[in-house]
Formats: sequence, structure tokens, C-alpha cells
Amino acid sequence: MKTYGSQKPTEFKADIDKFLRLYNDVFSTYIKTSEISRLNNSRFDNIKLSDIMAKVLELSLEISQKSQGYFDITVGPLVNAWGFGPSGKQNKPTEGEVKNILSRVGYQKIKIEEKRLHMPLDMELDLSAVAKGFGVDELVKFLEFRGYSDLLVEIGGEVRTRGKKEVGSKWRIGIEGPSETLGSKISKIVPLDNMSMATSGSYRNYLKLGDAVFNHTIDPKTGYPINHNTISVSVVSEFCTDADAWATAFMSMGYKKGLKTAQKFNLSAYFQVKEGDTIKVYATRGFDRYLKKMNKKQ
Repeated sequence: MKTYGSQKPTEFKADIDKFLRLYNDVFSTYIKTSEISRLNNSRFDNIKLSDIMAKVLELSLEISQKSQGYFDITVGPLVNAWGFGPSGKQNKPTEGEVKNILSRVGYQKIKIEEKRLHMPLDMELDLSAVAKGFGVDELVKFLEFRGYSDLLVEIGGEVRTRGKKEVGSKWRIGIEGPSETLGSKISKIVPLDNMSMATSGSYRNYLKLGDAVFNHTIDPKTGYPINHNTISVSVVSEFCTDADAWATAFMSMGYKKGLKTAQKFNLSAYFQVKEGDTIKVYATRGFDRYLKKMNKKQ
């Protein structure tokens, strides 16, 4: 963390740490007393929500609908079953177990009315695919309130910028991607001018069970980890919440359906796809237009 201003760095860090603790107390499934853990363990199907939780759930349900369920915040039981959640389970679920769990998944089964959650008792929420982006947006608002106008906020790879760097130039963010041998390299440099970018990828976050390797992105339609050749998706949007959720949705879809959906909603998306021994990239018209616009401003 690097700051330029009148506030002492230690005081500034303490303020940020306090913000992050409050954020985790709402969204972390690894904290038993967090709001999301209490929702998942509740014995009631009509639960009052905090303002911040209600806002995230409403945004999530909107993107779930637009993505035709490829982004689904009710995948919590599947995430746990495949070993990517707080349960710590490390065994591959059987076909019967996956089928049974799928009956408890589906964003259409939950409703938000007057800041109250209506959810069947056997369902669980998992906001890991949107909470980081939302945290970035909220931290940007917090910093702007504190008087900072030139800033870059990043949580877990999700980024949002405001203003310019200390030297007066634009913020430039690299999209990491695998090389042909699945090593690491920078695939694209993206100028972010008061914008956000989130990336979802499969070549780093995975689980190995026996001789099989499983992607951390779960397809809510099948109940299984995705198994296609799209290895990374980056989305540029005004708000990091939207970019975070859509990156996950497109990763779940794969690049062919993802490109069509992104074009439909005029979204800026950048796909990295493994085709044989090479890595190919596919970008939406919105992404190309955004880069051209930013390059002209430089």
C-alpha cells in the first residue's frame, strides 16, 4: 500500500484494515459469525438483510437472470462438495451426490423483498464470485469520502481506478495470461480511466484429486467444474461488482457463448482460449472500442 497525502500511513492502514474486517464480517463463508454464514445456517426462510447484503444480492440476481443462470449465487453446496469452500472436503462427489445437490441450486428459488431474503432452508449462498468486486467499489467510495481522488484499489485481482498516477499518467493494468506452456506472462495492457477490471481464470486455481485436475469454476447447469478450453476471461466495466460477476459468468459459459452474451449486453470482455498448443485471444467489439478510445487519449 502506497499513499500520498496528509494522513500518516499507519493511520491510513488502520482505517483500511477496519474496513476489510467489516467487509469480511458480512461476506466471508470462512467466518462462522459472518452475515452470509448466519443466512446459510438459519432455520428460517424469511430473514432480514443488512443494507449492504441486500444490495449485493439484488445485483447478483439481476446478473444471474441476464446470464441465464451461468452466474448463480446459490452454488454454495456445489462449491463445498468439490472442495473449493470452507468445508475443506477433498473427495470427488459421486454422480448421485451431484444430482442431489443440484436440486438445491437455482437463483430462481430465492427472492428479495423489502430487504428480506426468502430462501428454502436447504439452500446456501456463495458470493465469492461477486464480493471482491463489491468490496473494491465500496472501498473506492470510502477513499473518495476521505478526500482521495487519485487512486487504484485492488482486492484479489479485481481492480478499480480513479484519477491518475502520481506522475500524472493514466493507470495501466496488465492482464496476466498463460504462455503456450502454461507459464505466466502479460497478455494485454489495459489503460483504466475511472474504470474497473476483473479476471476469472482456470490455469491457476484448481484442485487435484488423485490423477484428475478440477477447475474451481463450477457450472451451475451441470454441477461439475467447467471442462472447456477457455482459460481466462477479463471484463472491463464502470463498476467492479459487475465486472467480477460477469467474468465468472463468461468463464462458466466458455468463450463462444460468452462472446455472444457479451455482445448482446455491450460488455467489454477479453477471452484467452487454449487451442492445441497455442493461446488465442478473442475480444468483444466493446473491448476493442474501449482500447482504441483510451489509446487516442494518451
